[in-house]
Amino acid sequence: MNAIGMRVALSSALLLASIFSSATSAGITFGPVRAQPGESVRLLSHSETPGGTIQRSLNGTSSKGTIAITRERELVWTFRAPAQDGTKRGMVRVPSISTTTITKIAGKNDTVTEPSPLNGKMFSMSKSPSGEWKFELDGSVPYSRSQSEIEELTIYLKREWYPTREVNLGDSWEFDPAWIKMIVEKDLSQAKTIGTMRLRQIRRGEKRQIAIIDVTIRSTGGDYKADGSESSASVDLSGQLTVNLDTMLDESLELKGTINIDTNKAGETRKIKLPINLTVNKSFIRDTTSP
Repeated sequence: MNAIGMRVALSSALLLASIFSSATSAGITFGPVRAQPGESVRLLSHSETPGGTIQRSLNGTSSKGTIAITRERELVWTFRAPAQDGTKRGMVRVPSISTTTITKIAGKNDTVTEPSPLNGKMFSMSKSPSGEWKFELDGSVPYSRSQSEIEELTIYLKREWYPTREVNLGDSWEFDPAWIKMIVEKDLSQAKTIGTMRLRQIRRGEKRQIAIIDVTIRSTGGDYKADGSESSASVDLSGQLTVNLDTMLDESLELKGTINIDTNKAGETRKIKLPINLTVNKSFIRDTTSP
């Protein structure tokens, strides 16, 4: 290669390096989900506890066993145009929410499946500019039976996971993982929790660009009642979140870790250790069942 050719090649390489550097180092700012007219967001979550163990002591007799908890959720969210006064509106459909617990201890096998009373239901949601999210059920399900699920939906809508400032590669920030706590272990809803996210990577392709975010969650809490019963729980999770930067939809969340639960009530103590795998996937769909 002659000198001119070498200079051209070097200039081209420097230009490509400059373009690549600017593309990978540019900061991003997260925003609301950008759905197209008629689109709904489908949420699927699955958590399981492979290798869960339980130790029980009752009246001086100890026993050991296994425990497996599986939680499945399928929800479809459809957001409508805001009302003239700025009230946000939408519908939520619940194809299925269920929890199955299988316990094997002291020679006894016990399987309990708890379907949600909201299964197969559809109801509206709204939030005025100065108010909180409200859900309007059709009256077929008593509120007392669906309170925990409604609280979970409310916490999901209130979640604020991303900073309003521009974020660059390597930046970290704290977030409130209240919704994750509820779908992992309801006893931790009031626990002290530290959630941290870190922007690890930005992938830019021809059709879409995504952000890869590292996630860690640490949570501990206890409950002590007047009758002498007490319980404590802790969660240690880590994994990653994938956000589509073109639509701002958090398309996947994968977390792994351990839950520890200790209870002492009426002379019975239990120690439960649950290795946990949690996956949450979201996608846009055309929800033809919505009004």
